[in-house]
Amino acid sequence: MGLFEDWIGTLTLPPLPEFRLRIGRNAVRQIVFRGATTRARIFASEIPGHALIKTDLKPPYDQIYLRRKGAKRRTTDLPVVTAGVALDPANLPSTLTLHWDEVTPLVERANTPEKLLKTWENQFSFRLQSENGDPGLRLPQIGALHAIAAHFAVGDSFEPATVVLPTGTGKTETMLAAQVYLRPVRTLVLVSGVPLRDQIEEKFVALGHLPTAQTVPIELPGPRVAVFAGGIRTVSEAAALLKQANVFIALPNSLDASDPEAIATLAAGCSHLFVDEAHHITAKTWRSVRDRFIKKKVIQFTATPFRRDLQRVDGKIIFNYKLGDAQRAGYYKPINLKTVEEYGDQKARDEAVARAAVEALRHDLNDEKLDHILLARTETQARADVLADLYQRLAPEFAPVKVYSDRLDSQNRAALTALKERKNSGSRVVICVDMLGEGFDFPQLKVAALHDTHKSLAITLQFIGRFTRKGPIDVGQATVITNIADPQAENKLAGLYAEGADWDQLIRRLAEERIDGELRLQDVVEQLKQQGTLSAELSLWNLRPAISTQFYRTKCKDWAPLQYADVLRPSAETWYALDDKDKLLVAVVAQSEEVKWGDYQNITNSLPNTSE
Repeated sequence: MGLFEDWIGTLTLPPLPEFRLRIGRNAVRQIVFRGATTRARIFASEIPGHALIKTDLKPPYDQIYLRRKGAKRRTTDLPVVTAGVALDPANLPSTLTLHWDEVTPLVERANTPEKLLKTWENQFSFRLQSENGDPGLRLPQIGALHAIAAHFAVGDSFEPATVVLPTGTGKTETMLAAQVYLRPVRTLVLVSGVPLRDQIEEKFVALGHLPTAQTVPIELPGPRVAVFAGGIRTVSEAAALLKQANVFIALPNSLDASDPEAIATLAAGCSHLFVDEAHHITAKTWRSVRDRFIKKKVIQFTATPFRRDLQRVDGKIIFNYKLGDAQRAGYYKPINLKTVEEYGDQKARDEAVARAAVEALRHDLNDEKLDHILLARTETQARADVLADLYQRLAPEFAPVKVYSDRLDSQNRAALTALKERKNSGSRVVICVDMLGEGFDFPQLKVAALHDTHKSLAITLQFIGRFTRKGPIDVGQATVITNIADPQAENKLAGLYAEGADWDQLIRRLAEERIDGELRLQDVVEQLKQQGTLSAELSLWNLRPAISTQFYRTKCKDWAPLQYADVLRPSAETWYALDDKDKLLVAVVAQSEEVKWGDYQNITNSLPNTSE
């Protein structure tokens, strides 16, 4: 290498070619290097026809050979680039864009899950986003990561962890950060729908916003991501996937349709389970997968730790970032409620809501110069077809599209692509059944037309949260259009749809009251686990007292709760859980007696009971 550089300037290195491998019906992807622009110097080198580039990047991108046009390729331990055209060393421009010529050393350092994890050692930085715009993670994301690390730091048997982050505060980036920071051997990521699966795939492959947030180096290789578009047919397929990938993204249904032994092999090879939108975890297909990870590390991410069917999300809430905190931190934009009052038939009600929604969208686009999209929500596919025709008649310039789960994936992808390319396609109206893929990241969704009101608080909160997240500078406040004459809304949601209601305050109060109830119940269960035999026999979360349950309350000074067993029959079996702090005893008792309808020694009548 020469003592003096031949050139100093700005150098742009392109991304490395993406790795792709098909295994059965599923694919593995990896982006080892996403490209970078850096200050650089060029020196003469000892290799004929090659110059040595020194950059400000971290190894192995700090030293690269530049092969001049026409020069013979040489064997080297360093990566090699070329300009593609002849360069005059004495008259080089101040900015150079080069192309990869030899990338084997770069690819081989991260071409297996084990090698990849080695490159991730101590590469994650807890960098907090500042108020003046310095890059970093948001405070709730940092808090969630610390809570996750603390939860898994002690012991070797862990209860599933639930992380509550309101919509728009960055659940997906928190998941990505946990993947890099914790460095799991292999992680299965469960998602709820195809659009969300595709979005999560792209986030994991490119590491999302972590490089721009400067929490990971821009040179950090991305994970090797396997996406299950179909099931896993054989154990050998599962083994091949485990050999090639360290992140697996799947819908529960695709796993449920796979060979059981293949799924058992996959689960055995994974150390962590991430569940996105965890309020689905109690569904049968979710639980069948989750239960395979019962002795492993399970992290459930959700904005709403309760379901529309009133069942709770299993696991311990280890981090709860309240909706009020998110509002005060400015992660949510205010919500403007625009109501119509139409008591006519369904057609008349739809027309009123649609006209108001289109008017709001046109105002945002034409008067406010904002980049907004309108989402019309309904409950059935048949209604979606009717609404698509309605919006096509009222606003053909916005090229309405439909998205719902039972359409072909290709049709949904085409619709979403039209929305993403709206400045060319003109598409700014989407009609969806229920929701547009839970967790789907579209900050331009800012006009919501509620043609069919959600009947559940959980879904209402999540749906509205979809429209409140902050976006680019040309994204403004959300507008929600609803018909206050809708006869189907639940009484408990009436306040949300009242004229003049403060939605920001109402949503915050309703969400926080519900989650606070979950946390109080969690504290009770945790205390009851400290003493007794009951929690080892059955889940205290699943106790559902029946008519036979007996409740007792006493004010005696000398409380001896365990003496309850003294009044039981000698043949009775009993298990208990005791909370000394709050003076609470839960006992399950199974007693038996001789049947009254015959004289049989081996037949008894069982009398299960629960006392509290």
